[in-house]
Amino acid sequence: MDGGSGQLVWIQHYASTAGLDEAAYALAVDDNDQVIFVGRANVAGQGSEMLTMKLAAADGQILWTDHRGGSANLDDTAWDVVVGPDGHPVVSGLVVVSGGTASGVVRKLDGADGQPIWEDESAGAVNDIGVPSCWLVRQDNNDVVLAQRAFGANGYDVVLTRFDGTTGTVAWTTRYDGATHGGDDPRAVIGTDSGDLVVVGVQDTFWNYNYMALRFDQADGSLLWEAPGYDGPPGWYDVASCVTIGPSGEIVASGLSDGVGSGWDIATVAYDQATGEINWSHRYDGAASDTDEGRDVQVAADGAVFVTGYSYGAATGKDLLVMRVNPPITSAVPETVPGRASLSQAWPNPFNPRVNLRLTMVEPGWAQVSVYDQRGRLVVALADGHLPAGDHDVVWQGRDGQDQSVAAGVYFVRLQAGEVVVSQKVVLVE
Repeated sequence: MDGGSGQLVWIQHYASTAGLDEAAYALAVDDNDQVIFVGRANVAGQGSEMLTMKLAAADGQILWTDHRGGSANLDDTAWDVVVGPDGHPVVSGLVVVSGGTASGVVRKLDGADGQPIWEDESAGAVNDIGVPSCWLVRQDNNDVVLAQRAFGANGYDVVLTRFDGTTGTVAWTTRYDGATHGGDDPRAVIGTDSGDLVVVGVQDTFWNYNYMALRFDQADGSLLWEAPGYDGPPGWYDVASCVTIGPSGEIVASGLSDGVGSGWDIATVAYDQATGEINWSHRYDGAASDTDEGRDVQVAADGAVFVTGYSYGAATGKDLLVMRVNPPITSAVPETVPGRASLSQAWPNPFNPRVNLRLTMVEPGWAQVSVYDQRGRLVVALADGHLPAGDHDVVWQGRDGQDQSVAAGVYFVRLQAGEVVVSQKVVLVE
C-alpha cells in the first residue's frame, strides 16, 4: 500500500504446490524495505511446513522461500520473525511431534538467499492449533530472545531462551511457574528500552484466570517483577492478548475480560514499568454486551491508547473494532491526580546534575517518592513518611541510597500515596 494515499501498489498471491492451507502469521521489514513473512504452507506428502518468504519491496517479487518441516509430517507452523542489524531474519515456530506435543524451532536464515545459518530445536512446546505459541524479541547486538508456551509439571509454563545471534549458542534459559502452580500461558512479549522482556498472558490462580504480566532481566533471564493479576468483576476469565510500551515507559496490555452480564469486555491495563503496579485500567463493553476482545494495542506519542480487535453486534455478528482511549493518566504523571497527592512534571528533563519535582498533598498522609532504574531496582527513596497538606519540593541529584553517583540513563520516579500510584521517566545525561 502507498503510505501517503493508501492506494494498492502491488499484491502477491502465493499457492503452494499442494494448493492447501497457506497462511501468513507475522512479517518483518529489513533495512532495505524488503518484506519477510512467515506462516505455513502445505507440501505434497509432508503436510503443512514452516514457511519463510522474502519479497521485493518495489514490486512484491518472491526473492526466496524456505520450508522447514518435522519428521512426523504434521501441521508445522512458523509464528514469528525478526530481522537483526545484520539483515538476516530469525524465525520461530513449531514442528509437531504428535497431536498435542511439538518441538520449538528457532532458525536464522541468510537474508540474501534464505540459506540456514544456524538452528535450534527443543522439545516440550505446546501444539495449541491456531493459537500462537512462540515469539521473538530482537536485541541490539543481533541476539534474539525466544518466549514460548511450554508444558511443565503443573500445566503451561513460560520459557524464555536467549540465543547468540552469530552462532545460535544458548546464553541462558529460564522457566516461570507461578506461585499457585496453575497454568501460566503467555500470549505476547515485548522488549523494553533497556532490553528486558515483558511477557503478558493469562494465569490460572485456583481456577480464577487473571491477566499475567512478567518482567525478566535481559542479561540473565531472572524475574524482576510479576504484576498483580488483573481480575474482572465476576472473578473468572481474563486474558491479556497483546502488549506495547507507552511514550513514558508504561507497559500497556489489552485483551478480554469477563464482565457481569456483558460477556467478554475489552480490558486495557497500564503497568508501571519499574514496579509492575497497575497504574490504570479501562473496560469496554460493545453495544450487544456480547463477546469483545482486544487483539492489538499501540500508544501514540501524546499518550492516547489505540486498541483494535472485534466486537459483536446484535444483528451483524463479529465486527471489526478500532477505538481510542484517553486514559486517566495520559502522560507519565498528570498535573493533578484525584485523591490524596499529586506530583508535578520533572524539570529540567533531561537533567544534570539535579532534577526537581513538587509533591502536593491534598490532605495530610503517608507518601513515598522513589527512584527506580530501568530494571525495576530501587535506586533511592526521596521521600518516605507522613507529610502535612501542601506543597513539598523533591530533588534528586543523580545519587543512590549510598550517596554514590549513578550512571547516565533512564530512570523512573514513582509516587505512592494511598490509592495514588503514578510514575514518570527522567533522563540523566552525562
